Amino acid sequence: MADILEGETLVWQGRPVWKWSVTLILKWGLIGLLPLIAGILLSRWFDIPVAPFLAVTVVWIVAVVVLGWIQRLHLHYTVTDRRLVVRRGIVSRDERSASLDRIQNVNTGQGLIGRLLNFGDIEFDTAGSDLGDSDLALRGVDDPHRLRDILDQAVLRRDHPRAPGV
Repeated sequence: MADILEGETLVWQGRPVWKWSVTLILKWGLIGLLPLIAGILLSRWFDIPVAPFLAVTVVWIVAVVVLGWIQRLHLHYTVTDRRLVVRRGIVSRDERSASLDRIQNVNTGQGLIGRLLNFGDIEFDTAGSDLGDSDLALRGVDDPHRLRDILDQAVLRRDHPRAPGV
């Protein structure tokens, strides 16, 4: 979690949802089935045992699941009423942040699996950044449109604070 500065209020924090890893697991898990399929075919044609091919497939799929879990854990997002922070890394850290008043555009995206499971990405264009620079993005967040609305509310509150008692 990013440090909350004095005077800041936490709006939202989180990391990619587990569903985000499904796309990685499906893609690479299906590729991991190829050794097993090859082993089955070779065993029928050349009387080669299937067990080594099955072992390679199991190791591959376990590695894909573990990598998906690590990929999810290495990202952490914090949104306060003043700034947005994206922290990457488990052992080493890379942190990107932007003041909410520098955010110019907020874009959401969902692929097919994201649409089915209701997760996606939110990308931010900030003042002074190159067009297409997606370093500042919340990847794999649950219900990205609702979260985008929460972020929009935080920006509006920042731009138009209410007078006390109103």
